[in-house]
Amino acid sequence: MQPSSPGATEAGASAAPSAVVSPTSADAELQAVHARLEALARGMSHDLRAPLRAIEGFARQVARDPGAEEVPAQLERIRQAAARMGGLIDGLVELMRIDGLPMRPAPVDLGLLAEWVAAELQDAQPEPPLRLDVQDGLGVVGDERLLKLLLQQLLRNARQFAGGGEARVEIAGERQGDALHLRVRDRGIGFDMAHAGKLFQPFQRLHGRDEGAGDGLGLAIAQRVAARHRGALSAEARPGDGATFHVVLRDAQ
Repeated sequence: MQPSSPGATEAGASAAPSAVVSPTSADAELQAVHARLEALARGMSHDLRAPLRAIEGFARQVARDPGAEEVPAQLERIRQAAARMGGLIDGLVELMRIDGLPMRPAPVDLGLLAEWVAAELQDAQPEPPLRLDVQDGLGVVGDERLLKLLLQQLLRNARQFAGGGEARVEIAGERQGDALHLRVRDRGIGFDMAHAGKLFQPFQRLHGRDEGAGDGLGLAIAQRVAARHRGALSAEARPGDGATFHVVLRDAQ
């Protein structure tokens, strides 16, 4: 920096304090990416090892006595562990590719998209039944591929934690400026807000597998889709009284 006047360079003059430079948005985004990668690495080291250990253990038992009466059951457990690992890998690929996909903005009717997603989920797995109550006029300018992925994760989550019987989901919202504020409300088992900080972290689960817990990646995927639309995803719930997911989606440029 050039001095503003000759006097600023005289001997004995005190040096001007150096300016404090705040981190740029690029620095903040880089730090966020590093944090997400570290969380993924920790989750992968734990969650991918579990089915591997199961496969290795049951395969060893089969190899030790191939004619044993328990072999068919052990082979089925190997198959289940392999399927669980395949699901984890598919979810990881989905999560990691979201940030790299080019945005293809277009007007999207989220109500129609939600009904499309619900029909696909119901066809793929008829139980439990899924009933939607969708408000009209939920439009946003966004990437239909990514928005469909977001709705898939939220509706799949509602079915997983329906608590038995029919999964009921209400979707409503309103426009505020260039943003759509969406509410996705289910009537499932809910969760304790004391653990809400883990809700959108990869591989974190608030419920056990006997309560419907999946791979722990679905809500992390949904959150990244909202972020790609310059928005956010949050949730509120009470145990036994369902959950409401709040989605903010800004019109893509």
